[in-house]
Amino acid sequence: MAEFEEPEDIDELRDFMEEYDEPINMPPMEQGFSSAIVVDNLPKVDAAKLPKLENVLKKIYSQVGEIKRIKMPMGEKVSLGFAFVEFGSQKMAEQAQKRTNGYKLDKTHIFDVVLYNELSRLLDVPDDYVEPPEPPLKRSVDNMSWLSDATGRDQFVLRFDLETVVNWCDSSVGPVVEYDGAREKAGGKHWCELYVQWSPRGSYLTTFHRPGIALWGGAEFGKQARLAHAEVKSVAFSPCERYLLTCNFRQGDPAAIIIWDVREARALRSFELTFNALTGQPIQFQWSYDGQYIARMAKDKAGGDVIQIYELPTMNLLEKKSLRAQGVRDFLWSPKDNTLAYWAPEIENTPAGVKLVSIPSRETIREKNLFNVHECRLSWQSDGDYLSVKVTRHTKSKKTQYNNFELFRMRDNLIPVEMLDIKDRVQAMAWEPGGDRFAVVHGDGGTPSVSFYTMKGTPPGAKPGSKQELLLLKTLEQRQCSHLYWSPSGGHIVLSGQGDYNGALEFYDVDALLEKGVTSDHYRCNYVEWDPSGRIVATAVTQPFDGAFYKFQMDNGYKLHTFQGEDFFEKQTEKFYQFMWRPRPPSLLDADAKKKVIKNLRKYERKFERADKEKAKRRHLLSMRTQWDLRDEHRQLLADRKAEFDALKAERVRLRDGFDEDDDSNYVITETYLEEVLDEKEIIIHSL
Repeated sequence: MAEFEEPEDIDELRDFMEEYDEPINMPPMEQGFSSAIVVDNLPKVDAAKLPKLENVLKKIYSQVGEIKRIKMPMGEKVSLGFAFVEFGSQKMAEQAQKRTNGYKLDKTHIFDVVLYNELSRLLDVPDDYVEPPEPPLKRSVDNMSWLSDATGRDQFVLRFDLETVVNWCDSSVGPVVEYDGAREKAGGKHWCELYVQWSPRGSYLTTFHRPGIALWGGAEFGKQARLAHAEVKSVAFSPCERYLLTCNFRQGDPAAIIIWDVREARALRSFELTFNALTGQPIQFQWSYDGQYIARMAKDKAGGDVIQIYELPTMNLLEKKSLRAQGVRDFLWSPKDNTLAYWAPEIENTPAGVKLVSIPSRETIREKNLFNVHECRLSWQSDGDYLSVKVTRHTKSKKTQYNNFELFRMRDNLIPVEMLDIKDRVQAMAWEPGGDRFAVVHGDGGTPSVSFYTMKGTPPGAKPGSKQELLLLKTLEQRQCSHLYWSPSGGHIVLSGQGDYNGALEFYDVDALLEKGVTSDHYRCNYVEWDPSGRIVATAVTQPFDGAFYKFQMDNGYKLHTFQGEDFFEKQTEKFYQFMWRPRPPSLLDADAKKKVIKNLRKYERKFERADKEKAKRRHLLSMRTQWDLRDEHRQLLADRKAEFDALKAERVRLRDGFDEDDDSNYVITETYLEEVLDEKEIIIHSL
């Protein structure tokens, strides 16, 4: 820094200073431009339009932070197409560069934003290219290695007390520990402080900590990333696992919600938490099926209802505007298409209704008006083939409520809608994964009914090839059921009675449609989940993490059942918080390949039967081996004790004055016979 000469009259000024005046501590002068960015690809405008363009930049960048100044260099007649924007801090500048690089001002002007310091570095690059040295080879981590297990086993994670354990599920021997945080324990730490959660395809295990979250993966569960976001309570991966949302539910926190790029462990954008004015609950973001969009309900500046749809990875509003959705109460993305379904209640003269909107075109592909609506619940079938809307209606007097389902056939022309009326109160509804059937729990009493329907029914007497329609398959009367859990492979369902039903379970084969399934129970069960293959069902009694004095701790634990309802493992654990199966990625087999597998199922069954027999034989040998080991251990113990006894013989004889108890000549042997009548029976034989 250059030195400055003192002015000549400085001594005169000192005469007016008090003796007790202290020198003023001036902050060091900032010599760099770390808080500035350069925005390129701006429209080239004349001096008259320059203030208008400057105001546009202010509106965009004031959302990031405090703007100190904006400078746009001018040419002879028009601006040069770029601008310098200076912020209040370096952090603001870095955030502005990340959020606005690639921002579409219009079709022909897309922002190219760099930090000023980075621009200076680029200008200093020498003209002669020097090839950089090759970086050391970094072996990539295979986050799918667990799928190559020779026996096709699934994994699950347990969270209890201070422990976090990943296990293999082996139906022959029970859970087998894969990793229990041994490295972290060796370092004096806990693998997880709070909750755990798998990513949608099972690539990552997320552990929650006070300062943020950590992502783990690979064969040895190494740390893949660490994302700093204090007191995170919830995470939501995009279905493609490329992006991640974290939320700490803090009111007033401008970064209560953060969207992350998982691979780069980089924050893309943050949001303040907003609340639903009617329910008072936080408004949640929802991912589209491919992770290309993320959306939430909001209010525009005029107070109107909108759905904000953001594009990834720029996190800019789709086409820079929200989707108008007057009165929207809830929405749901299709699991297979970028189609958004939402419903809105009756507003003034506009009836209630359900709308299906295609994204990004915003085209309304189907609309259904509804009347006398109290509430709607949206539910997609897993392949997006059907959409059900459970409508709770009220009479004109609004004293009585009743239910019906509006069922949309998404793959048919014009998306026809069928209506299913159910007079009873509907407690639960669930679609068969990948199928055309669904189940409904309905009834007003303590033992409701469970009904099964198909969307591809053929009425009795219908001609071959006639139109398929909604058809009732079976109704099971008086069931202790409050929740429905379909197998991921379809065909089987668990009817679970939670709460007042105290953990009643019924394993039902929907293909067979019998009068009754296999019944079981898990007392106070509040959690049921199928493994990804549809072979094993886990039931558990869990407690909240903050429930230190949870009154049912003695019942905590989990059970493992086969899909046929047979229990094969049970463990009770106090302070039991979580049981979660590790998800599998979507199958690589197409529909034809799956049909081929089903066609040759008998051949595979024989192969698996042989494998099961080998497993049973190994289990038997293992149990026998345990018994043999116990027998050998007992025999060895007897031999050791006999050797010790024999070694002390001389000492025993000495202490007994030469008497040897093992010498038969020291004893007088007398044999005595004692006869005793045990039974007497008299038989009279008549002479001839």
